[in-house]
Amino acid sequence: MDLNPIGRAYATTRRVALRRTVHAGSLAVWQALSQPTGLSAWLGRPEGPPLGRGVVFHLWHEEQFCSRHEVLDWVPPRRMTMTWEFPDESTSRVQLTVEPDAVGAVVSLEHESTDDPVAYAAGWHVHLDFLAEYLRGRPRAFEDFWIDYEKLVQRYSAETR
Repeated sequence: MDLNPIGRAYATTRRVALRRTVHAGSLAVWQALSQPTGLSAWLGRPEGPPLGRGVVFHLWHEEQFCSRHEVLDWVPPRRMTMTWEFPDESTSRVQLTVEPDAVGAVVSLEHESTDDPVAYAAGWHVHLDFLAEYLRGRPRAFEDFWIDYEKLVQRYSAETR
């Protein structure tokens, strides 16, 4: 479990905010956030047309769950905002921002209107760990997702505002 992500779960506003420094250039990070090979390594297998403003696509998570997304804002290589429609949950919104940094890039993630900010903070934390490892050339298997997830749920639950 990498404690690099600085994040919070905000129960009253149903929001998650995380920042993660990765040791890769901002263009490499953007490709990992927006291209099928990168997305498949850290978040889920995308299905649909190439990402861009107005595009609707699906993400397969562990081959059992499929989420639906529409790209609302698209400013390569800096920002992407999309809906997050996961089965049996309210539609929410995720924004990913990439900023150059002295050691590589900073990825900021905000997830608004989520039904369970604590669970999503823990989940996004793990996904950002997967992103960092992928960018270092050490992709992780999705079976590893649950290894630290419960510890992170406890951490974000204790820190929830």
